Amino acid sequence: MKTHPYLTMLFLFFWGFAGCSLLPASKPQQATVYVNFDLGPGGAGKSANLYAQEVNTGKTYEGLYASSGHGAVLRPTSAPVPIKVDAPGTYVFYAALVEDPMDYHYGDTGCKAGTDCPPLKLLAIDVKPGGTYHVTITDLSAVLPTPNAPVNVPWTR
Repeated sequence: MKTHPYLTMLFLFFWGFAGCSLLPASKPQQATVYVNFDLGPGGAGKSANLYAQEVNTGKTYEGLYASSGHGAVLRPTSAPVPIKVDAPGTYVFYAALVEDPMDYHYGDTGCKAGTDCPPLKLLAIDVKPGGTYHVTITDLSAVLPTPNAPVNVPWTR
């Protein structure tokens, strides 16, 4: 039986190509954003869903901020919540109280906690693979985007 070198090469080509499709897909690299939720005075006992949303794709990541303050405590006492996000990307950050998300939602606009600010744009940060970032969500007047959709509210870097 005579082997044909072209058939052997063709077989090896398709076998190698099929083998590549069996390799696991690479995961996107990630970064960690530590998100603090600061209501200022009177924020005791509030829990919130925290959101990191990529401005172009709308991909949204969540974290839970569970405040442990009770009684006379004036500020939430939970540590910042780490949220892993795909990188690179540009993200905005916001929160909604678990107890009343329609009426009490907050954004990271740079406004100080417990102050009345004019309407401000959400602050976005550029996130790089492996990076570590810190943001604080404080602004009750922030206009929030629709989760899992490209950000369509005013934002700035």
